[in-house]
Amino acid sequence: MTLIARHGPAWTYIDYHQFFLMEPGEQDYSPEEAGALISTTGEAVIVHTGIANGDVAVHVEIHDHEPLVDDADWEEVAEASLQVEEGTLMVRCLMADPPDLPVLTPAGPGLYRVRAHGSGRDTAYDGCVSRSEEVYLFQIWAAPYLPLHVLKQTDLCGRGLRRPASPAGE
Repeated sequence: MTLIARHGPAWTYIDYHQFFLMEPGEQDYSPEEAGALISTTGEAVIVHTGIANGDVAVHVEIHDHEPLVDDADWEEVAEASLQVEEGTLMVRCLMADPPDLPVLTPAGPGLYRVRAHGSGRDTAYDGCVSRSEEVYLFQIWAAPYLPLHVLKQTDLCGRGLRRPASPAGE
């Protein structure tokens, strides 16, 4: 496993509890796979934040292979696959300019896996803060498609987004 690049933190503006990993011009906000930390449209990742509006710290790592899982400092960790059509996947905001982060797919178009890490989503849940304590790390690498997979779930924000388990026998 080789780390190609590491960037951040970049303050990223949040609107409506979300921001995205998507290509410029992408407009599909309907998730095919929904999760508590991230959801995917197939071509984009929707990141669910604790704050409603404000800035969060975002870090990105670009890898040439799947990195080892290190979830010790994170409250939520999940992975999703996406198809990058143009090769210009970026961190994007709904109502603001994108943060100062590079294109996340230097290998160009293709299938990628994103491992999302989040912490601090409970700190100012549903608040409007200029600089929140929320922190996100995205690790990305080229990989075949796999369904959305949750590696760790511990925060209350995510608990509110998770579906309750069905009672036995239903």
